[in-house]
Amino acid sequence: MKAPLFGLLALLVALPLSAQQVGFPPAQSPYRDLEFKEELSPYFGWGSASTDAAGVVPQSAEIVGLRYQIRLGGPVSFDADLSRMGSSRDLVDPSQISSKRVLGSTAAAVYGVNVGVAFSLTGKKSWHHIIPEVRGGVGLVSSETKEDKSGYSFGTPFAFTFGGGLKLLSVGRLQLRADATERLYKQKYPDSFYKTTLDGTSLLTTQARSFWANQTLLTVGASLLFDR
Repeated sequence: MKAPLFGLLALLVALPLSAQQVGFPPAQSPYRDLEFKEELSPYFGWGSASTDAAGVVPQSAEIVGLRYQIRLGGPVSFDADLSRMGSSRDLVDPSQISSKRVLGSTAAAVYGVNVGVAFSLTGKKSWHHIIPEVRGGVGLVSSETKEDKSGYSFGTPFAFTFGGGLKLLSVGRLQLRADATERLYKQKYPDSFYKTTLDGTSLLTTQARSFWANQTLLTVGASLLFDR
């Protein structure tokens, strides 16, 4: 999923820059001033989660959320969003022999809150009614799953996000948008994952106890525009 994400970001940067031209009569210019400063956007899509060595991190699932943006000046906007990813995860008992370690799965929805900045690549204007942007931010993620007998706990780690998207101005106060976002957060394995069991094996051996997990979020949504 990462190759399409970075390909999209490269396209977002190159397209508006290559399309800029000078000398258009105002009525024929592909650029239009943005009328509204704020937007509220419900969205939905799919979150593709990385696979960890022990297989206990919340897995890929559908995602829904709400994003708010307000233009601060020039191409810069404040960006904030809330999301819920309806994940599940495997339950393991590292004290069991290898054939009996996986006990099943449990609901493990992941909730995220994020704040950051967004940069419009066409400034305070749209290009052919399109506004490409890149974003970055920081926030928190948490999961409804509880600590199990293995000692693993998702916790509430900091999360770092980066990505981009395309906004398409429709009619009046309506806007459509599509986004690709990468979310990174840290997880930690408990000591029990490294203990040898009766069959001479352990759930993990040389894997690092602390590691970065990631989710690639592909979403679409509609925005209500307000505050001229």
